[in-house]
Amino acid sequence: MLQEALPSLKSGLEECLALLKPQEPGTTLALSTLRSETVKGFVTRVGTRIVKGDISVRLANLPPPRGQQSYPLRISSPLPLPQLSTLLILLNQALDIIDISTWTGDPRNGAFISGQLRLLSDTIDEAKAVMKGGEDIVGGKWWDDDFAGDET
Repeated sequence: MLQEALPSLKSGLEECLALLKPQEPGTTLALSTLRSETVKGFVTRVGTRIVKGDISVRLANLPPPRGQQSYPLRISSPLPLPQLSTLLILLNQALDIIDISTWTGDPRNGAFISGQLRLLSDTIDEAKAVMKGGEDIVGGKWWDDDFAGDET
């Protein structure tokens, strides 16, 4: 039964991985705030980076520059997304765990299978936590000068 479930899980993880592969022209996402125009614009993501963006921001306590209705933010050089870089690594690790579970070891060895499933579960849980965000995001903070943010 497990040997039948793993290929299905692998297929789903490969679909997620395909969404993170750098493919031109990328994915353009619209940005807006609910019921207001405080933030509006778009960003284009290629792989684990935002490569282009045009965003307008209105700040309640700060008037916009003279002659404009909002503050323009333009992204013209790649901006790494550490959460997606980390997610890419974790998805590849999960696929490796599935391959190891499928092609090596003894499928009748309960300790081996149990250990592999626990490792797979922990890796997927870590990937979910990375996507939720928070203080303990692996891969650094995007505002740190030391963050490399290299594609993997």
